[in-house]
Amino acid sequence: MSPAIRVDAGWILEIQTRVSPVNTPIADWGALDTMAKRHMFEQPHGQLYYEAPAARAATFLHSAVLLRPFADYNSVIGWACAERYMIASGEPIRPPKPDEVHLLTGAIRAQEATLRDIARAITGWQ
Repeated sequence: MSPAIRVDAGWILEIQTRVSPVNTPIADWGALDTMAKRHMFEQPHGQLYYEAPAARAATFLHSAVLLRPFADYNSVIGWACAERYMIASGEPIRPPKPDEVHLLTGAIRAQEATLRDIARAITGWQ
């Protein structure tokens, strides 16, 4: 298992400026903070709650789609963060079909896909 990569809101904002067609304004700073910190959530004894890189990467997509920290392009930004997180963890991913990410984000929006489902999909795309 790869060592945990820890990123912050600045990392997300850097990705946001690269992938959104316009400089999408932040709609909710608290949601952005949660999106940034969630992957680092620790159990009381200091062990990461989300141990696998795919689970940590899944938190970015899940948080972006449900919390909507940006005025627009939340799924695009969340996916880009998840993908780049996996690359940084040394475990690049590639969805088998072009519409797989779109279908996954639709399921997240409809609350039919949990964080575990997202992590399983990401793991399956390695």
